[in-house]
Amino acid sequence: MTKLVAVLTLLFIGGCNSMNNATAKPALLTEVNPGVIATLQQAIIKAKGGKLVTLADTVFTKRSELLLSHGTSKDPNGMPIMGAHNIKSEKFVLQIIGDQCVLYYPKKDMSIELKNVSCKSQ
Repeated sequence: MTKLVAVLTLLFIGGCNSMNNATAKPALLTEVNPGVIATLQQAIIKAKGGKLVTLADTVFTKRSELLLSHGTSKDPNGMPIMGAHNIKSEKFVLQIIGDQCVLYYPKKDMSIELKNVSCKSQ
């Protein structure tokens, strides 16, 4: 009887772990509206910090990756500041894990759950 309980416990724990370890797949948004854009903007701020970013209405509809490039800093005369263009773009990936959309930020190995956002596997 003790062995049976031990085996059942291991099966139960293994089943729970396999649900948490679902494979992340690249995804595309199935619907884009102002609420989805706002959710993505907040997730990006949560991941990298900084100010609110501007996103196109077509974000994540054709590609699962988003590259955010930094604007070129300018001096008071409107001329680009030398060296300001050397800042690397930041990459974000829309993924689906099970039936949940997440925004993955590879730089910090961080995934942020996107509530009320629907997506499909790419």
